[in-house]
Amino acid sequence: MIGYVLAVVMVTAAIAIFFIATRGPTDTWDIPILQFVSGTEYNVGEVGQVITEARYLNGTSALQNCSFTIWYPDKTLFMTDLGVNSTSGNQYINFTTPNATGVYEYQAQCNLDNGRFGVLSKSFHVSEFQNDTSVKLNRVKAVIAR
Repeated sequence: MIGYVLAVVMVTAAIAIFFIATRGPTDTWDIPILQFVSGTEYNVGEVGQVITEARYLNGTSALQNCSFTIWYPDKTLFMTDLGVNSTSGNQYINFTTPNATGVYEYQAQCNLDNGRFGVLSKSFHVSEFQNDTSVKLNRVKAVIAR
């Protein structure tokens, strides 16, 4: 009886190992996590970047394409653009921050290579303090340079 139970356990284990070992990166237990890998403080007129990534457990990118939207602090539309593929497999857009200071909401809507669709939202800040500090620093540099 013990031999029979041991044989059943070993066959079951072998079948389980086979199915785990032969699963591809898009099987249900390896669902990529979509996330932003950007976010910061900006000065007015500074070049900014919004970056998303989605990776499988083995590190390969799962992104097909993303559409990005950014809203002004008053929630009116600042820009909408399609993402660009980076060499790392991430998607990104570049923008120049406008004159309005405050908190900007941004969103990415991304298609993944496993047929899934994801939406993320986050914010960045265009700061009066940073702008004011930069202006004062530039004035001090100009005085020192004389």
